This record gives sequence, C-alpha cells and structure tokens, in this order.
Amino acid sequence: MIGIEHGRRRNLRTRRDLMASVALAIGMMVTTPAAGQDAQSPQDMPPEGEIIVTGSRAAASGFSAPSAVSVLGADLIERQSPVSLGEVLQQEPAFKATRSPGGNANNFSSPGQSTADLRGLGGQRTLVLVDGSRIVPQAPAVTTGVPVTTDLNVIPTNMIERVEVVTGGASAQYGSDAVAGVVNILLRKRMEGIELTAQTGISQQGDNFRYKLGAVGGFQFADGRGNVVFAAEAAAMDQIEDLYRRAWGREEWMTVTNPNFATNGLPANIVAPHVLNSNGVGGRIRGPAGFSLNNYTFNDDGTIRPYQQGSIDNGTYQLGGEGLSRNAGSSLVPGIERFVTYGRASFEFSDALEIILEGGYAETKGTFTGGLPNFSGFTIRRDNAFLPQAVKDAMAAHPGGPLTSITVAKGVYDVGNINFTVKNETPHGTIGVQGALGGSWHYDAHYSYGENKFRSDFTNNFSPVFWNLAVDAVVDPTTNQIVCRSRLPGAAPNPLAAGCVPVNIFGPNAVSESDPAGLAYVNRADYNAVLYKQHAAGINVRGEPFSTWAAPVSVAFGGEYRKETQDLTAGPLSTASRFAIGNAVPFSGEFSVTEGYLEAIVPLARDLSFARTLDLSGAIRYADYSTAGAQTTWKVGGVWEPIDGLRFRATRSRDIRAPAIFELFSPGSFTNTALTVNGVTEVIPQNRTIGNLDLKPEKADTLTLGVVLQPSAIPGLRVSLDYYKINLKDAIDTLSAANIGNACTAGDALSCSFITFAANGVTPVRLEAPIQNISQFETSGLDLALSYRLSLGGSGALTTRLSGTYALHAYINGIDRAGENGMGSLGSQPRFRGNLSQTYSNDVLSLTAQMLFISAGKNDNQFNTIPALSINDNTINAAAYVNLLGSVKITDRFELHAGIDNLLDTDPPVSPYATQGQAVNGQLYDKIGRVFEVGAKVRF
Repeated sequence: MIGIEHGRRRNLRTRRDLMASVALAIGMMVTTPAAGQDAQSPQDMPPEGEIIVTGSRAAASGFSAPSAVSVLGADLIERQSPVSLGEVLQQEPAFKATRSPGGNANNFSSPGQSTADLRGLGGQRTLVLVDGSRIVPQAPAVTTGVPVTTDLNVIPTNMIERVEVVTGGASAQYGSDAVAGVVNILLRKRMEGIELTAQTGISQQGDNFRYKLGAVGGFQFADGRGNVVFAAEAAAMDQIEDLYRRAWGREEWMTVTNPNFATNGLPANIVAPHVLNSNGVGGRIRGPAGFSLNNYTFNDDGTIRPYQQGSIDNGTYQLGGEGLSRNAGSSLVPGIERFVTYGRASFEFSDALEIILEGGYAETKGTFTGGLPNFSGFTIRRDNAFLPQAVKDAMAAHPGGPLTSITVAKGVYDVGNINFTVKNETPHGTIGVQGALGGSWHYDAHYSYGENKFRSDFTNNFSPVFWNLAVDAVVDPTTNQIVCRSRLPGAAPNPLAAGCVPVNIFGPNAVSESDPAGLAYVNRADYNAVLYKQHAAGINVRGEPFSTWAAPVSVAFGGEYRKETQDLTAGPLSTASRFAIGNAVPFSGEFSVTEGYLEAIVPLARDLSFARTLDLSGAIRYADYSTAGAQTTWKVGGVWEPIDGLRFRATRSRDIRAPAIFELFSPGSFTNTALTVNGVTEVIPQNRTIGNLDLKPEKADTLTLGVVLQPSAIPGLRVSLDYYKINLKDAIDTLSAANIGNACTAGDALSCSFITFAANGVTPVRLEAPIQNISQFETSGLDLALSYRLSLGGSGALTTRLSGTYALHAYINGIDRAGENGMGSLGSQPRFRGNLSQTYSNDVLSLTAQMLFISAGKNDNQFNTIPALSINDNTINAAAYVNLLGSVKITDRFELHAGIDNLLDTDPPVSPYATQGQAVNGQLYDKIGRVFEVGAKVRF
C-alpha cells in the first residue's frame, strides 16, 4: 500500500470539500461540496468519471495512459450513501453486480459479500488493490463455484479519497488476476481535524432498515513531516426474510420445463406465475407405476385424498395446483453488519526517507435464510408405523401382487428454513518506506501481512441420510413402541443410526407435530471455516534515465514476493458430506510467487504538425509460481494526439490468472446427482469435483482501442469511446455430470476415467472429476464516458455525467451470452447499461438526479434455437431506476443530506429460470424497491 503517489508532491495538498449524499422529498435533489477532506488540487484531481492519465507505474507528468482509467471521487461515493463500496461500483456499467450486499441473497456460502467483477468474467479475474497493493482475499469454505476475491466490505468508505478503475488487462503492471482490469482504491494520506457522519434509511415496505456511523480524523506533527490518519466505520442492513414480502414475489414466477412438449403442443419451457413445488406439502405418492393411489396426498388426520396436480407437472415443479413455492420464507436480500477500523502513520525524515505504518481490522457478518427441504422420493415400506391403513390395504391388494414399498415425495415445509450466518474477520498491516534517490528517481518498498478468518455456521440444515433413517419407522415387537428400523434388535450396525428418532411425514404438519427429538436428529447444525494468510513484499523504482528527441523516457522496475496459504476446517457432519448443501471437506494448501517487472514510456513526438503528442509504452513481467511454474505477461500501448483536444489510444496485452489454492488442493465434497452413461441412469451419492495440481494459469489476450475528445470550444466537456475485446483461454472450470456422462457415452476415455462402475461394468456408482482448464471466454464491447461541467455564474455549476457499456459479444464456450438479462448462465450480460446523472451545486446546497438504465434482453440466448429449448416468452423488459439525492450546508461545520433510491418504486422485471426460484436477476435489478435515507456530517 506504499508508493502509489509515484513521485507526486508530498507537501500538504489543497483542501477540497466532499460532496454529500442527498435527497429532498419534493422536486429534484442536490449535492453540496463538503469541507475537511485533504485532496488533490483541481488541476490534479479530475472530475468524477473522467478518463485520466494514470494506470501506469512509470507514469510521468504530461503522460496520457493508453488504457482507459476512470475515477470515482469521494464526493460521488459519499453522495450515494453506500453500506459498502460495492454498491457504488455495481452502478458503473462496466461492472457486473456478481456479488453485492443486496444482490446475492441466493448465495448461502457468502451472504452479504461485496466484490468487483469487470466485464462479467467473474470477480476472480478483476484485481482489487488498496493504495496500489494487494489486500488479503476472502476464500469461502464452499470450494466450488465461489471465487477467491477481495471483499469490498473491508474498506472503510469514509477513508476513500478516490477509486481508479483500469479497464483492460494489466497483469504486466500488477500481476495475476488483472485479466478484466484493476480496481485501485486510494485512501486518504493526510487530514487535520475530525469528521463524524451518521445516516439511516428504510424501505417503503418498512423493512431493510440500514444505518452507517463513521469517524475519520487526522493530525500533523513535527512541522508537517509526520502525519496520522485514522478511521472507524460501523454499518448494518437488515435482512428481508421472505420473498413474499414483495407483491412480485407472491406471484411465484418461474420457468417450468414441460416434459410432454413433443405431444401436448406447448413449448418445452413455460414462463408462468404460481409455479409450485410438485412434491406436495402433505406428501405425494409417486410410485410404483400402476399403483392405484399414485398422486394421492395425506391429510393431518391420517386420511388420504387425490392430489391437486398442476396443469404442467415435471416431477419437481408444477403450474398451479396445490402447494407452496420452495422459496417460501427464503431471504429476499441477506442481512449484513460490518465494522472497520483503519490507521496510517508516516514520518518524513528527509526527502530520501519516509517511513509509513498502516493497519486495519474489518469484521463482517452476513445472515441468510435458505430454502426448504424437498425430497423427490422416500422409500416407504408397507410396515411403516405412520403409514395410513388405507394405503397399506391398497398395497396389499395391488393387482400385480402385494407391494412391499412405495415412493412418497414431500416438500417438508413445516420444519422451517435453513439459516446461515457467515462471519469474516480481516486483520492486516503494512510497513513501508519511500523517498527520492536523486534527480527524477524515486523508490518505495513494503512488507504486508493479512489474514482472512472466514466462518460459516448453519442451523436447521437437512441431511438426506438422517431423514431416510428417521422416516423408515416401524413398531418394535418387543416394546410395541415406534422406533427407527435401523435400531431394531438384530439390525445391522450403523453408526449414523445412533440417536435416531422416528419422524412422521404423512400430512402437511406431520413433521412439526412429531417428537422434537426427531426433528433434532434429521435437521442439524454445523460449521465450516477458512483461515487464509497472505505475506507480500515489494520494491519499486521509477525515474527518467534519458531523453529522446521529444521528451524524457520514463521507466519503472521492481520485484515482488507473495506467499498465500489456506487452511479449511469443518464440523464432523459437513466433513462427511452429510448435508444436502453446505458441505466442506478440510484441506490445506499454499503457493508462493516471485516476480519482476519492467515498464517504459517512450515519447516519440511533441508539438509537431501531425502530433501534439505521440507516446509508446510497454511493460513485461516475469513470475515464477511454486505451483504453476514460470509465466510471462506483457503489454504494449500507444497514445497519439494529432491536435489539441483529440486523442487516440490503443493497447494489446497478454494477461493471466493463476490457479487459486482451492482449485489446486481441494478434496471436494460429495453430493447427490443423476448420472446417465450409455443409456443407464443412476442417482449416485458419491459425486464430487476435486482440485487439480496440474492446472495451468488462464491466459487472456486483450485489445483496446479508444478516442478521447476534449474540445477547447466547449470548456468542461470530455467524451471518450473505447472498444475492448478479451479472449480468455484455458479458463479454469468444472464439467457437469451430464457433460461427463455424454462424453463418456461418446467414447471419450478421459471422461470415462472419472466414473467408477459397479461390478456389472454398466451401472455408474461414483463420479470424481477434477477441476480443469476447459473453458474459453471471449467478450467485446464499447464503453462510453461523458462529463460536462457548465458554470452558471457565482458558485453555481451544472455537472452532467454519463457512462455506458454496450456488449457486442460475450462468448462462453462458443455460446454468445450478450443480450442475456437472465442469470441462468455464467457470463450473461445485458446489451446496454447506462448511468446518467445531473448535479446542480453551489456553496450552500446541491441537487442531483440519477437514472440507471438496463436495456431489454433475453432470458437465455439458447432458448428457441431447437424444439427441446423452445419457450413461450424469452423476453425480459428494460428497466430504469431514478434516484434523487440532496444535501444542504447548515454551517461550515455541519451538513444534512437525504436521498430516495428507486424513486418510482420500480419492480424488477420477471426473469425466471428453472433453477432460480426468486424469478428475478438480483445481480442486475433492484429487489428492495423505494428506499428513504437521511444523514448528517459534522467536522471539528
């Protein structure tokens, strides 16, 4: 976190007022500059969103970077009153809101986590830096499908001076993970006085209460050679505990697969409201074929009746009929609590030596209520003690001969939802030095250490193995008591049957009315935890060794060393994969990397008839990984300004993402899945995806081309348009059981080697597939940025800001996902996202109106391409959200601000998917509705 100033002036910079978040309830809303922030001078600090000249370790005065680098200033961040920085980034069109406090409610492994995901390539492919250096990432215990990324909750928002976003590859400058770009969070270095902030808010529905309290301060000593800055921030946002609290949630939209599409004249997929679990709240008899009571259900009094089947029933979900949505009671958005502290002290002994100490501690807690247990088929024997006599009689009278067992499915809604609580603790510290070496040369060096302590606790989690044992209830002939069959005298020894208490499933409330000890047996509590450690050291040197005919050449070079370790522990049931979800198997792993880099900027022309400026730049990095071996990344770029106010830029780069520790070492955890091989289908309980020590780094080739217009005839106007194309090869991914089974059936020997067959050589009994370098992503599009500041006389000014991203293509393994607004596919992106705001400000108050726009799109681009993928409605409507913000300066030391998010209370458009029961894409659309916020700031 040291040395990111790159030789900029270290004297006390001009103070600049912060912009506060605002909202006046009537009319448009406003934003006001706020005093007390130590910031760059107006000449050095561009307006928010401007494309600026940083993004290079070798950058020198007057240099324009060939990469697009946008800036989000402290005023913009504070104006939006975010619970965490992620809420601000997700409004920028270049980001995909993969995980944010309000958007990842369906992610039980890390509820409330907030990450940065440029271009929708996954948060693990966007590098997050704090003051130019890495910070220890969060590594959830669930080891597949959850990337190792920096949780933005650990950053105190009141300490942020600005955020610089580099779009395009930057691995040559910053190392692994900078495939889609870099988010560099720059914190305050100097401040005098104390600033206190407080804000609170609530949704119009009376839920999702939130607050944030902050304190930041600083002082100087020894004639300004010593500086101390400190901050603390506490924030919370209540969980919205039930999807049904919103009218659109009560409509129960979903996509139902139609098993009889070939004969009933309807599409293979049907988007419709009131889609329910088809397994029955009271239980539903499903087999065997020909049984006279198939599709009967159970009443609480022990009687049976015909089940009210939906018009479309695929065995899991049905359209209409009786029952509930499986998502009843599940969180609409997770709850989050966060507490962050940070401190920085520096002392300048001379121009050649400044010592810097930094440290912080962050604690984040996320809560989430998951779905309800759902069982597609219990095997119920005729002697089951709870089975109604009418069913037993029908089994005995079966025309084909007496039945010994039947299949009963049940949505177990009367035992309550699964509850997850995740706690993250992140202590970190850095010691560093920086200074001048003489002439134009400067250096910096640092060592940092950080830990992430992740723990996930879950209660009321259901275990299929315990349920099957408890449901198999019989009468003990020796005691005449109902017991588990596994505990009858003479039963085969089974350690899992210890403590088994019988459970009755026949009736809507039968389970909840059973012996409480039975519920405690079938639904359990457990945990999993991760300790992730990061050691990092680096040294950087930069200067101007010589000049060309045009201007001095700037160079930067340095070296870095990093070691990361991960230790996963888990409770005994999770370790043994006893749960349907949330299992984690302990493991340990580590890697280290030693790196060196060189970067140069070579001016070729200045003030010529064909070029006001012409610069070439290049960077190369060599990295030696203990796990992945030697890797080389590079980047070349150029900037040409033919006339004043018109600038062209281009870059070409090779970037990498090295395998994460869990991708290399994870032993995986077992889950149930259906596997079909050579026409034989079997539900196998032993299915897992394991780490692979032979993984190699992902490699990406990136091209960017851009133009920047800043006409002198229109002062205050800046416009940029950039094209990007990222081709990612050897992406680390997993194959589904269906893909492996199909490949084995087609004769692929490697896929067949992942499958263990029974003694007959036909029936699959085990699937163990390694994580592999098997995927390829290619994404391309256009970024537009516009800012215009119009002075209105006196202190008044009107500022307009527009940013937008148009996705041309988003190929994921050959399938173009651009224009997809659903969330059923990795890499899906809306065709266009835009962020437009207008702010009027003067010395006392200001007024801001903002609109976020998402274009219409498709649920899935593969729908309606073949009959088996036909669908009745593949469209998702466009959405626009209007936010109003405002503040007023009461005195020089006291401000008030208010805001209304989603002023029009716009519902999210329906975007249901067959495996996503909330029916909306919470990563893209607002699920909360209109929210009111107020706050205050005081300075001393």
